[in-house]
Amino acid sequence: GFVPVIEALARHQIDPETNLAYDVDTDPQALKAGLFGWFPKAKIRTWGYSATPEVDDPAFVQTVVRESCPNDGRKHVLVEWASFPSGLADDPRSYRVHRQHEWQNMSPEEIANTDEALQHPTNMNAFYQAYSPYVDIKFVVLHRPFLETIASHHDWDGGPPIHSNVIRGFMLMLRRFLDTHIYDLVNGRRLWSLVCVERIMAKNYQDQFDVKKARRRLIGYLTKFLDWPDGDCPQCFDEWRDSTKDARDVLGPENVALLEEHMKFLEGIWPPPGEDSAVDQQCAM
Repeated sequence: GFVPVIEALARHQIDPETNLAYDVDTDPQALKAGLFGWFPKAKIRTWGYSATPEVDDPAFVQTVVRESCPNDGRKHVLVEWASFPSGLADDPRSYRVHRQHEWQNMSPEEIANTDEALQHPTNMNAFYQAYSPYVDIKFVVLHRPFLETIASHHDWDGGPPIHSNVIRGFMLMLRRFLDTHIYDLVNGRRLWSLVCVERIMAKNYQDQFDVKKARRRLIGYLTKFLDWPDGDCPQCFDEWRDSTKDARDVLGPENVALLEEHMKFLEGIWPPPGEDSAVDQQCAM
């Protein structure tokens, strides 16, 4: 996954004003409770709530922020990495809204228009509107080639064709969110940045020199986007591992042919456009 790259970059940072290292949490349980409704007993009830509040409940938001970012003079980085959609319909974790069995019988457009999809695994707009007055929110949008995305959980949702419908529904929903949230309403900076995973995979380059150069460029523009002080991070990819799975072999010829038809639906929808000047953000489908 990409989280170790972000984590390594965050842990590499030193606040130039205080000379203190950033405090980095890649398993932010208070934030997960706020976003998804997880940990109803271990967190939410101990905060004085008998039932899980909505994601944008004002008092609940302030509790989550206070628990997540203590006023200790350090900058706190919380990395949340849940996917959209997230988990299974019978997932034991206490999502406010779980993955729905009904999505397996819907078109991508129908899925994207349901209230349940808009709330799963969290309501993105409600989260942003409620938390942005208190914290600096940044979305790193990961794009994997579509066939690889479907192959990674090809047995979910009853198989590749239906799984593709569900994934495409969420791609449509996420694109709508990204199109309406390009810049931060508080500071005016870019709210999201695109990472094309194929641009950092060694198998797509002739030699290691080109791989390292591409990855340095990625770290450079991510550092600028995140407004962090130090983008010189040679260790950032130490824990990165290229996928060795061959998506076409996993899916089989019949499914590949169908999914290539499905990809036509995504033209102009996904991947979202990168910044005009960033060549490495021009993702392939």
